[in-house]
Amino acid sequence: MRLYGVSSFHAVCCARVQETRREQEGESRWKSGSRRGESYIAERLTLYDQLKAESDALLARRAAETHPISVVLPDGRKVEAQAWVTSPYQIARGISQGLADSAVISRVSGELWDLDRPLEKDCALELLRFDDDDDAQAVYWHSSAHILGEAMERFYGGCLCYGPPIENGFYYDMFLDGQKGVSSNEFADLESICKAVVKDKQPFERLEVSKETLLQMFKYNKFKCRILNEKVTTPTTTIYRCGPLIDLCRGPHVRHTGKIKALKIYKNSSTYWEGRSDMETLQRIYGVSFPDSKLLKEWERFQEEARNRDHRKIGKEQELFFFHDLSPGSCFFLPRGAYLYNTLAEFIREEYNRRGFQEVASPNIYNSKLWETSGHWQHYSENMFSFAVEQDIFALKPMNCPGHCLMFNHRPRSWRELPLRLADFGVLHRNELSGTLTGLTRVRRFQQDDAHIFCTMEQIESEMKGCLEFLRCVYDVFGFSFQLHLSTRPEKFLGDVAVWDQAEKVQLENSLNEFGEPWKLNPGDGAFYGPKIDIQIKDAIGRYHQCATIQLDFQLPIRFNLTFDGDDKARPVIIHRAILGSVERMIAILTENYAGKWPLWLSPRQVMLVPNFIRGLLCVCVCLFLFSAVVGEKEKMTNSVNVRTRDNKVHGELTVDEVLSRLTLLKQSRCRTAEEAF
Repeated sequence: MRLYGVSSFHAVCCARVQETRREQEGESRWKSGSRRGESYIAERLTLYDQLKAESDALLARRAAETHPISVVLPDGRKVEAQAWVTSPYQIARGISQGLADSAVISRVSGELWDLDRPLEKDCALELLRFDDDDDAQAVYWHSSAHILGEAMERFYGGCLCYGPPIENGFYYDMFLDGQKGVSSNEFADLESICKAVVKDKQPFERLEVSKETLLQMFKYNKFKCRILNEKVTTPTTTIYRCGPLIDLCRGPHVRHTGKIKALKIYKNSSTYWEGRSDMETLQRIYGVSFPDSKLLKEWERFQEEARNRDHRKIGKEQELFFFHDLSPGSCFFLPRGAYLYNTLAEFIREEYNRRGFQEVASPNIYNSKLWETSGHWQHYSENMFSFAVEQDIFALKPMNCPGHCLMFNHRPRSWRELPLRLADFGVLHRNELSGTLTGLTRVRRFQQDDAHIFCTMEQIESEMKGCLEFLRCVYDVFGFSFQLHLSTRPEKFLGDVAVWDQAEKVQLENSLNEFGEPWKLNPGDGAFYGPKIDIQIKDAIGRYHQCATIQLDFQLPIRFNLTFDGDDKARPVIIHRAILGSVERMIAILTENYAGKWPLWLSPRQVMLVPNFIRGLLCVCVCLFLFSAVVGEKEKMTNSVNVRTRDNKVHGELTVDEVLSRLTLLKQSRCRTAEEAF
């Protein structure tokens, strides 16, 4: 097994990094950062070597007492192996070298497992590849984060913090005490070190170590010590090593750094320790990686397309909305943007009328006692805008449900009133950290097409079917496909198991099965107060977004003592549901989905009337409208217009009445392809 000394690795890095031209400041910092890091890296490696020798001796003793075990493959075949000796990688090689080379990680009896970690007992084994498994992608990007962390530690000499995989790639946070922040000019230097790490094929080694020993190993890094003291509740935890980097990590990882074939560092930002604005400022560096350079080039093309579709860019170009520092995270919708906003709300209101929802309007500000009753004050108060009023504390509402519980409870209710479907477009406020605010996708002020259905247990199934049909109707209009997941009882839940089981296994599963769309089980991911159906929509360039939600709630009716009269007093169940979700976020998604080319019914600029003598001067402006109607002397005489689309499809001369009739019909039908259907 190859071990890496500090001085030798440093020499390799220096030689390779200097191939890249640096600015004078970056060069100086690279050298000083490396020197600062050498002492703690050397001490860390010395302690690690001792622990590794002890671990290897223990494994050797276990291997000496090995016994046969049976490994079941996904196709049902059984493979004989030896406990504490045979690894998933060895089994993969026995099947085919191609499989062994392409596998990123293994899953052993449901648990993600390093390919080189010996199997311990009879088990089921899956070999996971990057292309077809989300867990494999997450492991691949997590391993890449360690490579980035190694480069950052060598380059800056700061204290590494968290380095997780994210939806598309990874990042690593670092504390740079007394140093300037990270500059994008340094990305090439960091990538050069990463390439050196990849070329060295450093093995990822796993050790289980006592918490006390790790506090000694990471004494130079107060952030790792915080993690150990505040997050680790077991006597031991695991660390992983690649080259000189040793990091707290549950793992697992790829076999060695050489598995990361194409890596790119593309963004940096400042953040706070654990997202708390009262804690230290950290530097975050983002990267992405792939097992094939072609995939990286494809990703870069996708990023370019996404940049062209960015709702912030299109919103500015089309004068839809803007933001201002005097009200961070609160959007100013200009007339055209307000048209979009109101049109979406009108669409949902029409569906409410068809589906038996009653719209209500509830207060924006409540006494904190309301939030204490609902439980939000205990768990969510730091995300709420609160202030003193006379002798009490009040807060802007971050959600509508507690107010709707007051509405339900303001007079006695009969079973005949159920299901009671209350809908509310009330303004909501959430105190998001300033560093997380991102255009319309993460804001502080927003509205939802929010509704709460108060129903009996027996009505859950039919109400869930209604909610699912509602979302299909809306998403069909937008042209979105979607994925469904049933998220079931988590480990920490409140309520009666029998009630949960009935809701999950009877009402929710039945409603999903009868809905007819494919769905997946997401075990243990429900809310503590009830199971839910998670919905992700897919946009025009293949990205998934979480917008709609359908959640059962058994706890709020108890907290607010909600009852209805029947043969005797009974409690309702609450269904929280939204289809658009945040209207702001949906406008962002639709802007990028359509790339600013709005369908007729939603477009704030539908038809442009063009006098014939300036027709040739218009091009950029006209393309923002769906139709241009050209009027000259001839058209004036015949009360007609010459119609063409923004894609320059000519429909020719039509009477004004016929054009208005066609456009009205297309708008009322909410046709997505009005230019073609015209």
